[in-house]
Amino acid sequence: MRLTILHTNDIHGRIDGLARVATLVARVREETPHRVLYLDAGDVEETTNRLSNITKGAAMHRLLSAAGCDAATVGNAAWLRYGPQVIADHARVARYPLLLANLKPVDGVHDSVLLGSVGVIGVTASFAGYFGESISFGIEALPEIPLVRELARDLRRRGAELVVVLSHLGYEADEAPIDDKRLAHELDGQIDLVICAHSHHLLPAGDRIGGVVLASAGEYAQHLGRIEIDGDRIGVTVIPVPDETPPHPDVVAEVERIEPEVEAFLGETLGEVDRPLDGDWIADMLRERMAAEVGLAVAGQVLSGEPLPPGPVVRGPLWDVCDSSANPGVATISGERLRRMIEVGRSPAWIDERRRPLRGRTHERLHVSGLDPAQIDAGREYVVGATDYELESYGGLVEREWNLRPRYDFPTIVREAIEEHLRR
Repeated sequence: MRLTILHTNDIHGRIDGLARVATLVARVREETPHRVLYLDAGDVEETTNRLSNITKGAAMHRLLSAAGCDAATVGNAAWLRYGPQVIADHARVARYPLLLANLKPVDGVHDSVLLGSVGVIGVTASFAGYFGESISFGIEALPEIPLVRELARDLRRRGAELVVVLSHLGYEADEAPIDDKRLAHELDGQIDLVICAHSHHLLPAGDRIGGVVLASAGEYAQHLGRIEIDGDRIGVTVIPVPDETPPHPDVVAEVERIEPEVEAFLGETLGEVDRPLDGDWIADMLRERMAAEVGLAVAGQVLSGEPLPPGPVVRGPLWDVCDSSANPGVATISGERLRRMIEVGRSPAWIDERRRPLRGRTHERLHVSGLDPAQIDAGREYVVGATDYELESYGGLVEREWNLRPRYDFPTIVREAIEEHLRR
C-alpha cells in the first residue's frame, strides 16, 4: 500500500487557520501521484468563535467539508456544551462520515468507515463520571478497548489493509481511565495507527508503542500532520502552517455562504429590558426560571462582553456578549456551603482567576440574586438557581464531595434561557 494521510485535530474554531490548512491539503493532493486522505480527530468547533457559536458547531463542519476532509471523529467541544443532539446537525451538514463508536445512542454518526482499503474508527473522551451522576445526557459510554478491537476485526474482514483510530481520548491523560498510549498498547497487532487529539499534543515525529504508530498535529490549525505509508513502513512528520499561506477559496466561499444565512436570524428583536442586561439581570433570570430562592451567576462565564444597555434586545448583540454554553440548573444547598461559595466567589484571587473553560477570561464578580449574603442562615437549606459552571466542581465554587446532584434544563443554554425570558 502507498498512501499519504494528512490530519488535523483541535482546530477550535480557527477559521483562517483551517482555510490555510485546506490550501496545503490541496497542494499535497496535487503533487502526490498516489491516494491522499485528509482526516480530522475532533474539536473543530469552538464556543468563542462567532460562526461556530451561532450554529452550535455546525458551521465548522461545513468549513471542514470545504477543506476536503474525508472523515472526522466527534470531539467534545460541542456535545459536552450543547448536548449530544447537536451531533446529528453536524453529521447532516458534513460531506464526510462523522465517526463516534463509544457513545450510544447518538444520531447521525458511524462507528467506522472503510475508505478503499483503509479502515477508520472514531472514539472520543466520554467524560464518564466527570460530572458525577448529575449530567449523563442520556447516553452510555462503552468500553473503548473491546469495542475498537471488534470494529478493527470487522474492518479487516471487509478488506481493510490499514486500520486507523481517530481518537479524541487524549495522547496521555492522567485523570482519564484510558488514553491513546494505553489504547495502542492494548491493541497492538490489531490496529496500525492512532491519530490523537484532545490533549493538544504536537508529535513532530510521532510515537510508536509496539507496532502501533501514534501521530498528533498540535492545536489551532498551526500544523498539518502528514503520515506516509509505504508497505509496512509508516513515517510521521508535521508541516507548519505559515500565516502567509493563502486561504483556500472553497473555505472562503463557504464562509460567505454561511454569513447571510444567519443575518436575518441575528437581526430579530427578542424583547426589551428596563435595566442593563448584566450579571445581576442573569442571576435574577436564573432564580426565576428555576423557581429558586437564590440566583448565582459568574460574570465572566455568563457574559463575554459589556452588558447590554436598557432598551430593545436584538439577538445578534446578545449572542455577541453571551457565548456561554452553560445550562441553567437548580440545586438544594446548605446555608453553610452557600456562604462558602459566595465567599470564594467574592475573593480577589478567584475573581482574577483565568480558568480554561472560560478560554482565558477572568471570573470577575459572582452575582447573587434574592439574598443578602450577610443574612445567610447556616442551619437551613436554600434552593439555588444557577448554571452548571456555578453548581459543578470544575467552576471552583463547589467541592466534588458535596455531591449536590443539580437538575438541569438540557439542552437549553444561557442565551436561549435569556431569549425565553424576554419573550415571556
